[in-house]
Amino acid sequence: MAETSKKKEEPKGFGLQLMDQIQNEGTVHNKLIQNIEKKLERNVIGYISFFSHPAGTVLDQDATIIENLLKSIDLTKYDYKLDLILHSPGGSPTSAEKIILTCRSYSSSFRVIIPKTAMSAATLIAMGADKIVMSETSELGPIDPQMLAVTGQQQTVRPAAAYIDAYLNLINETQNAIANRKPPHPYIELLKRIDPVWIQVCLKARDLSKTIAKENLKEYMLKGKSEEEIEEIIEKFIKIGEELSHGRVIRAQKVVDYGLDVEIIDKNSEVWNLIWELYMRGENYVQGKRFAKYFVSRNGGINVQVQTIGILS
Repeated sequence: MAETSKKKEEPKGFGLQLMDQIQNEGTVHNKLIQNIEKKLERNVIGYISFFSHPAGTVLDQDATIIENLLKSIDLTKYDYKLDLILHSPGGSPTSAEKIILTCRSYSSSFRVIIPKTAMSAATLIAMGADKIVMSETSELGPIDPQMLAVTGQQQTVRPAAAYIDAYLNLINETQNAIANRKPPHPYIELLKRIDPVWIQVCLKARDLSKTIAKENLKEYMLKGKSEEEIEEIIEKFIKIGEELSHGRVIRAQKVVDYGLDVEIIDKNSEVWNLIWELYMRGENYVQGKRFAKYFVSRNGGINVQVQTIGILS
């Protein structure tokens, strides 16, 4: 019996390893994370969303899932240094804050790596790091939050500014029609369909995004900068959405120009190719399986297929 217990576990072998690679699952992703960690000498976890999935946005449950991952790896291996590889369309600012707090509670140093795109609340998560790691083609976005509204079975995801602007535009059109002695009724009828409480929720969500960005930048990435300097930087991330489009991307050099602490890695370097491969495999994985999100570490992963979507408050 003693000899039997000493025998090493039989390896998967060529056939099963090949199937892992063909199916783009399990050990392939885990080994990629391990290789990235060796290059960076930091613990690494990945968070990859399916942008078109209704539950692909940043939600409260994400922080709990990330904590489960962090509880499952030995963070002392790289002295509690933690990198989050993040690809997400954004979502709730409070959920973004929970992710920041969770990652920081398990780490001595926290960075966010953007292989491709981190918009809205995902940009907020990046602002909560000590440093953002990007290539020249990585993208952040305006920090106007994505609002999740549910009407019956229909789920709608739009930036807060879109709801606010539409409401204000209808009010202006109504006033202009009255001033010019034209029928205001078409605009009034449309206004009746908009819940003023929802507009207040959108306004509060925008203010909250600014507050979360300011508090985290002041405490971590931009520690030592004045409040005026930090507020000026935040306004740049708000105004690019107001003046142009919520979907307007902010690439690495512009993020540097705006004043955030960014390490720009050569997009053709060995380490970035590994990060890019994880992103591409992860995105293909969630799209192929129709998962909302995929959380992965060096020793396992968690798929998210369905999450409850509620209106932000």
